[in-house]
Amino acid sequence: MPQMKFSNWTNRKWVKISLLVLLLALFSIWAIETPHGVYGKLEAIGYAVCHQIASHTIEIGGKLLPLCARCTGMYLGTLLALAILKSNQRLSGKPSTAKIMVLAFFLLIFTVDGVNSMLASFFSISPLYPPSNWLRLGTGLLMGVVLANILLPLWNQTLWKESNPRPVLQSWKRFFLLLLFMIVVGVLIWLDIPMLYYPIAILSTGTVFVILGMVYTLLWSIILNKENTLEKLKDGITFYLLGVICALVQIGLMDLIRLSLTGSWSGFQI
Repeated sequence: MPQMKFSNWTNRKWVKISLLVLLLALFSIWAIETPHGVYGKLEAIGYAVCHQIASHTIEIGGKLLPLCARCTGMYLGTLLALAILKSNQRLSGKPSTAKIMVLAFFLLIFTVDGVNSMLASFFSISPLYPPSNWLRLGTGLLMGVVLANILLPLWNQTLWKESNPRPVLQSWKRFFLLLLFMIVVGVLIWLDIPMLYYPIAILSTGTVFVILGMVYTLLWSIILNKENTLEKLKDGITFYLLGVICALVQIGLMDLIRLSLTGSWSGFQI
């Protein structure tokens, strides 16, 4: 009986409205306290999750993106992979062993390139090879594929009452299609087309909320003992709102901590 009452409480309309009001209030506070303008808000989101070192960041139209090359690739790659792999079938299985090995390779080269860049940038140690923003972008895009293949199955396994045990990444054809789209995104950024600055900046920084929101949504469903209970997308509105609120709070706190320590909204200087 207590569980039934708790279930009803999470589905009450006033709870959802209250959470929405709280979200809008927190967003308003964050928007007021962060730098003005669209560019300022994008920079503030990037400020919470990325070092924003100018030399590690790609320019489009003479303006630095709000995230470094590696983070730009990782977040854009995750968003693109989620969009391509998303299915109404609620797939939740793991890929084949061969595909897992390829994904593990993507993770490995992402890690190696990150360590190689860090050695040269922060420790004045000769790198294994010359660091490059295009290598950072490319390995970041591949890491996005890895993250999507972790997040999407977890989402379907945890939230839905009934999920499909078939793998999210079912065929090599879809895998290669995914990689082709990553190449296209990388080329579009490399072409330095000024009109693409804001689409790339908004999509990459917006994915910060997507990833954090998904993770916190899953955590709240577990905390509230509501995993594997959703039958329709609308049934999880309370959890989605809680997830986005926590994502916004984390970004706001990271902004506040970094600003308190550095006294500047600028990226790290090396």
